[in-house]
Amino acid sequence: METNLGQLFLRGGWVMWPLLIFSVLSWAVILERLYTYITLRPKLAELAAALINSLKSGDLASARQICLAGKPQVNEIFVTALETKRPRDLAERMTERSRVRLMSQLKRNLWILGTIGSASPFIGLLGTVVGIVRAFHDMAEKGAGGFSVVAGGISEALIATAAGLIVAIVALITYNIFVTIANQTINGVKLATEELLDLAYGNSKSH
Repeated sequence: METNLGQLFLRGGWVMWPLLIFSVLSWAVILERLYTYITLRPKLAELAAALINSLKSGDLASARQICLAGKPQVNEIFVTALETKRPRDLAERMTERSRVRLMSQLKRNLWILGTIGSASPFIGLLGTVVGIVRAFHDMAEKGAGGFSVVAGGISEALIATAAGLIVAIVALITYNIFVTIANQTINGVKLATEELLDLAYGNSKSH
């Protein structure tokens, strides 16, 4: 007899509902983070390259103009590196604070994926225990064993276990991928801002 996803879901027991909520939350975070990384990372890389090229040609004013023309959430990380009127150690501290804010932006909501990835297998395991208990209860109630008696409980246990693992696997894989992307992005920005500081303060001294 064919069984559709809706029937499988209902046969998994009450633990399927929190797992469904976890799954929806996971995909909401995944799609939101994908959009952020796809739009933000290229802009950061393009802006950094443009600023470095301008400073290498000795045009600090042009670099500042390019930086100020961008969006605040993108150019904030580079603005302090170009303001050479302040001492360099102060500029470095301000740039570091901007990097920390950027890291927070890049890793926003990733804790949700980590939490779901850690908790989902245990919720699935709870469903497994509930299903096994139900199978033994059915055996005790009917006073007989056999597959037909315990099938419902075993089926509930296996469906809950599988659902918990699927939700956890999706959450953990995407969590690790996104953390890697965030770390790579911030490392690239750190290298770019350090080069910008060297070029900007070198140009300011030469004038």
